[in-house]
Amino acid sequence: MNLFFKDLKKLLPIGGIVLYPFFVFLIFGFFYVPSTYGYLKEIVAFGLFSVILFVTIFLFKPLKIRNFLFDFLIVLLSILIIVKLFFYSTYETKLSTSALYVIFESNKGEISGYFYDFIKTSKVLFVLMFLFGILFFVKKYLRDKGTLNLSDIPLLCFTNGIAKIFVLIFVVLSSMLIYKKFNDENILIEIYNSYAEYVDLKTKLKNTLAKEKSDYIKLVSKLDVAQTYVVVIGESTSSWHMQLYDYARETNPLLSEIKDELIIFKDVIAPHVHTIASLEKILTMSDYSNPNVKENSSIIQIANEAGFTTYWLSNQQPIGIDESIPTLIGNAAQHKYFINTDDYGDNVYDEKLLPQLQNILNEDVTKKMVFVHLMGTHTPYKRRYPKEFQFFNNDSGFKLKVNEYDNAIRYNDFVIRNIIEKVRELETNSYVLYFSDHGDEVYDTMDFFGHNEYHATKPMYEVPFIFWFSKGYKKNISHIKESDLLLERKYNLENFVHSFSDVSQINFNRLDSTKSIFSNKFKESKRLIKKGIDYDKD
Repeated sequence: MNLFFKDLKKLLPIGGIVLYPFFVFLIFGFFYVPSTYGYLKEIVAFGLFSVILFVTIFLFKPLKIRNFLFDFLIVLLSILIIVKLFFYSTYETKLSTSALYVIFESNKGEISGYFYDFIKTSKVLFVLMFLFGILFFVKKYLRDKGTLNLSDIPLLCFTNGIAKIFVLIFVVLSSMLIYKKFNDENILIEIYNSYAEYVDLKTKLKNTLAKEKSDYIKLVSKLDVAQTYVVVIGESTSSWHMQLYDYARETNPLLSEIKDELIIFKDVIAPHVHTIASLEKILTMSDYSNPNVKENSSIIQIANEAGFTTYWLSNQQPIGIDESIPTLIGNAAQHKYFINTDDYGDNVYDEKLLPQLQNILNEDVTKKMVFVHLMGTHTPYKRRYPKEFQFFNNDSGFKLKVNEYDNAIRYNDFVIRNIIEKVRELETNSYVLYFSDHGDEVYDTMDFFGHNEYHATKPMYEVPFIFWFSKGYKKNISHIKESDLLLERKYNLENFVHSFSDVSQINFNRLDSTKSIFSNKFKESKRLIKKGIDYDKD
């Protein structure tokens, strides 16, 4: 027993080095974790996890393996703590499945753009100081003839049979406890579970939505006249910063010129505040009650079934880890064009889409359905508009990011107006329908810019939903009538598939007119977000 305590005395300083990340979180987590209960759960979960990893070092006798495991675990625990503190300090919450989905979908350009906006000098200095502390203790005590050596410790004091049993029971029970009660606090478990769900979702999408025709759509009726319809999908554009929605600044000068020709819906929200989850619902039959439905179909497949020649025209990069979810859905289009080859951190302007759009409109095709996926006002905002659109600049009453965001929206106004004018020139049955996948908070209700589902503020959810239709459309398709009652309907874009089909005069077996914002049969329903929150009450 004396040998056990002698070995334990040697073990404690080494354990102190391994637990260094834990002690850092113990201190800084107190200030950043928003609730006492959440803080205590994090401390218990990470403490147990650190101890389990520490004792595994001494399950192996060869010194090389011990040294390797020690270095590996120090690096692993350090990374986990840096990630935890970053999320808590930035978003006031832990890393979750929704955030991991965004990471899985991101390409290097989006990641570089994110770092440009959110990695501040103070965070970099903290990481450097944190790593310096680890290197100092490792060098002093374990390297360069330090006072401690991993070989000094026998096989986890396993010369004592009772100690063996005690340690093994502790490891097993602690591991089970983490998996059962603290899996949300363990980043590695969260990443594993989230990635498994993500891969499963993409497999389902490839097997259903990426095909031109859906096995679950049966056409009831369609309109067999010349038609050209353009659905414009924006990015990160909140109605809170649009002049058309009574924003104080002139961010929509060109669309305001034709305001009388537009149907501007006043109370429309996105189902999520991240592109992936939001478009997966907006563009398909999936909704809150039936997420990722097995027998899913998309608006592109519906258009294909109705005899339209379909086009997917995108200014966003198509590749994430594999193919992004919006790209998989867009693959159902008969013709696909990806204009952007630059990173998100580069200057990417949506006017690059206009020549290809003109080519599509010029094609001698009777029925065209064009889906245009913009870069919109995606961060970094100042990379989304050319210098001549730097309209908001020196107003001291606004933060720099607000000026950049408003400039990006003013440029977006220019792009949307150009699309409308190109379609107008066709003089046929046509419409342009514009909405954004979600919005951004830009210091409107809190000291933050960007979007995340943890805060989920109103500017992140409330998006433009604007409809322009030609004289020919008004004449031949007269059931769309503007009224104040129509414009004030509370609507969640997770039901967009029904509005899209209605306004495109496509009747199919799963159409529900009560979910079409254009229909006189429309019925308002609860707009549920996150985990069952009623958007209009909470």
